Amino acid sequence: MRTWGMITVLKLQSVSVNYGGIIAVSGVSFEVCRGEIVAIVGSNGAGKSTILRAISALIRPSGGEITLDGARIDGMRPHEVLRMGVAHVPEGRLLFGKMSVKDNLLTGAFTLESREKTSKALEQVYALFPRLREREQQKSETLSGGEQQMLAIGRALMAQPKVLMLDEPSLGLMPLLVRQVLHFVKRVNESGTTVLLVEQNVRQALSLAHRAYVLQTGRIVAEGTGRELLNSEMVKRAYLGM
Repeated sequence: MRTWGMITVLKLQSVSVNYGGIIAVSGVSFEVCRGEIVAIVGSNGAGKSTILRAISALIRPSGGEITLDGARIDGMRPHEVLRMGVAHVPEGRLLFGKMSVKDNLLTGAFTLESREKTSKALEQVYALFPRLREREQQKSETLSGGEQQMLAIGRALMAQPKVLMLDEPSLGLMPLLVRQVLHFVKRVNESGTTVLLVEQNVRQALSLAHRAYVLQTGRIVAEGTGRELLNSEMVKRAYLGM
């Protein structure tokens, strides 16, 4: 599915990933356009997180191409992909628990070239997430689950990415906090950041996404707007219990 009139920022063409001879992702192609929220949904083990890890160069694809603004990034190292403009918030957040909120945020700014740019990025994150400013001297391990996810997103935003990739941001959170975290994702997108979202909570993800892809056993089996997929009989049966 092509979003006509929009500018493609991230594109995967026939990307495959193997783990020790086992095919985890097979011939996946999709694109993310500037300003969108694009969701990849599917059951556990479908290959969703593997795709994000391939984009951020944590694993090397066995085939295909990944481009950012037309430039290939699939042969780069992780810090190079980050400098190019792709930030990855991993499943489980992976914060530095003994460090303060502010110091966690500053670890995300190592690609910025000056203190002025770092200070500006910090103010932008605090403007999006005022709670982080209130908690800036607290150790991150003392935050609630929702606040920790907010911090993980804020840390990634410190790099001023073109594309923010989120891996299961609602994992392990109570339903109320799930809605809160996905509201944060919407605010980040409305502030101008393109988002690629991997999420097991299919209904919430499709309600939020402009477009989405359904992944089963390493292959894309459906795509469309979030609304179209919410109304898809296949999605309703397989993922929404309807």
